[in-house]
Amino acid sequence: MTIIRKIIAKALTLIQPGMKISLGGGSNVAQLVNAIAASNLAVDLCSPAEATRQLANQLGLPITAQPFEKIDLAFDGCDSLDSQLNALKSNGGIHTLEKSFAARANRYLILAPLQRLKASLDPQIPLTLEVVALNAQIIQAAAQQLGLSAKIRLAQVVAGYARTPLGNLLIDCYPTNDWRQLPQIEHQLARLNGVVGTSYFEKIVTEAILFDSDEEIQFIERNNN
Repeated sequence: MTIIRKIIAKALTLIQPGMKISLGGGSNVAQLVNAIAASNLAVDLCSPAEATRQLANQLGLPITAQPFEKIDLAFDGCDSLDSQLNALKSNGGIHTLEKSFAARANRYLILAPLQRLKASLDPQIPLTLEVVALNAQIIQAAAQQLGLSAKIRLAQVVAGYARTPLGNLLIDCYPTNDWRQLPQIEHQLARLNGVVGTSYFEKIVTEAILFDSDEEIQFIERNNN
């Protein structure tokens, strides 16, 4: 059994018939979608990620873009994870929606390579702000005043700025050296007028299923102490 199949098998053991499940974005979650379809699990599905919903629809799985009032399990990926299971979920640009789903989940689980887990968050991964366009330059300047390298994200396909599903812009903020001051920085930036959401998930992830190149799996739970 390949490592990704082991990961999905572990995730499937947590899912019981009748559960309400949230599925985020990314390739590992896509594998889980395929496994749910193949297993004919009688569960209710929702997702903040358009690509995940499209895949589910292709497989004949009913899925909604609206989060359930209460979600039993939410599965997602991440770009960086620290030893306390705080996460940066920046690259996808849908963190505001993902947090809305996560807030309704009894358990919020990350599926990711073990290399993304470090003692502290990876400074190569930005803190991404979702911002209304009118205030973007003001917020960018405020981030720069805090010592961050801050740039409005460009679209990859067409000329212009990248847009979120909510129609907002994204500002990617990088530290000079490390993310040791991230909680304080994120708190200041999140309070600025026009900031809709940030990609820092503090004390939101409850568990992580991680895998390494030796095909070993680690199941980690957050220490709430």
